[in-house]
Amino acid sequence: MTIKPLQYLLLPTLVFLLVSCNSKGYQNLNARYNGYYYADLYLTEVHRELEDKYVYNFDDVLPIYAPIDSGTIKGNQEKLDDAFKKASEIIEWWSTSDWVDESYLLIGEIRHLRAQFQFAIETFQYIYQNSKNDDAKQKALLALMRTYMDMGEEDLVLEVTQFIDLEQLSDENYIDYKLMQAYFYQQKNALDRVSEELKKVHKAIPNRDLRTRAHYILGQLAQAEGKKEEAYTYFDMALKNNPPYEILFHAKLNQLAVADYPTQASLDKAYESIEKMLKDGKNIEYQDIIHYTMGVLEQKRSNLPKAITNYQKATQVEQPNSRQQGLTYLRLAEIYYNAPYQKFELASYYYDSTVANLPNDFETYEAIEKQQKMLKNFVTQRQIIAKNDSLLSLAELSEIQLDAFLDKYLRDQAMKKEEAAKKSKAKTNSLSTSKMKAENFEDSPDESTWYFYNFNAVSQGLLEFQRQWGNRPLEDNWRRSEKNNATKALSKENVALTEITPEDTAKSTPEDEEKKGEKATLLGSIPKTKEQQEKLHKEIQDAYYALGGIYRFDLEQLQASEQTYLTLLEKYPDTHHRLETLFALYTLFEISDATKATIYKQKIIDEFPESLLAKTLLNPNYLQEKADRTQAVQADYSKAYEAYSKGEYVLADQLIRTILQKYEDVDFLPTVELLATLLKAKTESIVSYEQGLVTYLEKYPEGKNHDYAETLLQAIRPAQEEVLGNLKDNFSEDFQQIHLVAISFTLTKNDKDTLQKELEVYNEANFSNSRLSVGHLAFGKSREVGILFVNPFKIKAASEKYRELLDEWFAKKDMNEDANFHTFAISRDNFTLLFQKDTLEDYLRFHRKFYQ
Repeated sequence: MTIKPLQYLLLPTLVFLLVSCNSKGYQNLNARYNGYYYADLYLTEVHRELEDKYVYNFDDVLPIYAPIDSGTIKGNQEKLDDAFKKASEIIEWWSTSDWVDESYLLIGEIRHLRAQFQFAIETFQYIYQNSKNDDAKQKALLALMRTYMDMGEEDLVLEVTQFIDLEQLSDENYIDYKLMQAYFYQQKNALDRVSEELKKVHKAIPNRDLRTRAHYILGQLAQAEGKKEEAYTYFDMALKNNPPYEILFHAKLNQLAVADYPTQASLDKAYESIEKMLKDGKNIEYQDIIHYTMGVLEQKRSNLPKAITNYQKATQVEQPNSRQQGLTYLRLAEIYYNAPYQKFELASYYYDSTVANLPNDFETYEAIEKQQKMLKNFVTQRQIIAKNDSLLSLAELSEIQLDAFLDKYLRDQAMKKEEAAKKSKAKTNSLSTSKMKAENFEDSPDESTWYFYNFNAVSQGLLEFQRQWGNRPLEDNWRRSEKNNATKALSKENVALTEITPEDTAKSTPEDEEKKGEKATLLGSIPKTKEQQEKLHKEIQDAYYALGGIYRFDLEQLQASEQTYLTLLEKYPDTHHRLETLFALYTLFEISDATKATIYKQKIIDEFPESLLAKTLLNPNYLQEKADRTQAVQADYSKAYEAYSKGEYVLADQLIRTILQKYEDVDFLPTVELLATLLKAKTESIVSYEQGLVTYLEKYPEGKNHDYAETLLQAIRPAQEEVLGNLKDNFSEDFQQIHLVAISFTLTKNDKDTLQKELEVYNEANFSNSRLSVGHLAFGKSREVGILFVNPFKIKAASEKYRELLDEWFAKKDMNEDANFHTFAISRDNFTLLFQKDTLEDYLRFHRKFYQ
């Protein structure tokens, strides 16, 4: 085909265009304006939204960077997806352009914002290791440092800073590095280092908002250190940056707060400035902050009444900010909690309001909440005492006196409600419930609680009642008209105390019915029975004891703690908290009065000699010695239990009895005693084993061992039936069993305790190595016969030899004439059957046949 001249001329142009499309300039042009520009724009918009949505707490040092909010990131998912796509396309399509490193930085930053930290780290590391652009490598290191900070990886942050310090940073990157370091130290609460790093670059920060915030932070830090002039200068710098209104407003307020006012005139001028701010329409939403700042100013000048007034005004603004309200309530709570006020009830209500308004993520929220709960407990204990004292006082009145008293109370309450209704109309509707509660408590503490909670009010009411009506005997109909004195005493004020006529009853109104209902409710709350009154007394004792601890350990009011404990002992000498209260007073007086401390120490020892406190006071090494004893008992017990596990029951029984004779006052002994009881089934009989379990359960009425012993007791009947079933009502001729030696006697002719004691002495003197024990069981339907039994004997011959020697010993004694007095050897199973058959003669015949 022949090429036409026109086509031939166009061919070089086409070649030129194809070559130009692959040129560096063309790549840069498309990468920058078709990709990077929009990706960077989207990312900038996301950062702006993070800044705009973050609510700064101007009462604390502002953060250098607004934290990343996951909600905002999620809400901008589409923008971030588009930015990520455009940055990826630049890397894929325009790989030779100068915007590849910047695109990787954008991708890493998006991954950081999305909390995809590991991917972000890999991206920044890739840039640092592969980029040939020093600026991009430095930015990657800075971004990597920020990522590790948000991950809380302090060691890795410091590792990255070592690489950054080796770089020759550009001016822009140096500023970012210092800001990043300041942010790092702010996270560690090393505020002196924050100030040090910010001072190096604060004037050169190109971003106006960030520069303004840096100046404001430096002002806050200087203010916290008491460097008023320096703080004033930095706040002034913040104002000169044409800042957002919120920072402008707070910077002005803080300037007023740090300025010196050597004269009243200068102070008046400052107040004029504040008044102008209050009147400025732009500051309507900041009214609470302005009053709050005025309160802080007065508090710093130690003018607490004026500070309180301003803080209270801050709680009454029309458009309150919840967080700011919380900060204001916190100031009021702290003022009333600390000296010179120390009005803990009032502080408690303000702490309630603080917790209700502050966000849960407030820096010291947990500590504030802990304080609030402690004071709430304090108020609760005081209210319990006041309420119960009042109710118990009213319970002492006769039915007629109480009826008259409640009539007067209900009239007074009706008047108070009417007055409160008038006051409430003057209150602004914007006041919160908790705020109203605190204000009412401060103005009139008794109005917010039931009258009977106020013991003083009830006492005064009773005195007033007695002044009008006299100290009358507890009789009915004392108000009748025929009693001239009562008739003369009646007046319009006391008309409610006269008897109600049928005509009056017929004219009753809804208000009267409501009054009757209230009266019935009040009457129902007054304790009438002994049980109800005892319950209230116990609650009072518990409250006094708890209150003493709160005064001492939480409020650190040692004298108040002493007085509370003393009041408890004075009102309730036999309180169930007596031991703990005596010890509390002993430890308190150890600090203030050694003589009194000695008195209370001796009371503990004399009144509670078996208590751990008494033993510790007598012997400071008691606990260590007891621990040593416990360790020794456990070592010996393990040997006994090993013998028991191997079926060496006689050895186990001897070892256990040695432990019980050797040791006392060891917490592990109940376990030892339980094994001793178990051994009765192996060395004595099911009868004595059953009796042993019953005795054990009575001695130890609770605990794991108790529950186990209960289970064993329930299982005895089947075991007993099994033994008796094997014997078929005949005494066993299996003489290889463990044996006992028994002594039967009439309980009315020989004293059981004396005989048992003499037998134990005899055994100790003649058979100490055998570790024999002596037990007792009642025998016969009438239980007139007692049986002492000595055990254990491994073989029949040993029991026979012991019985022979025992008979010789008895022959030498001057024993009372007793037809039921016998000695006999008996095997374990036969001992069980003996009690089942309940006939001694049958076994004695068996014994004469088979035993020497």
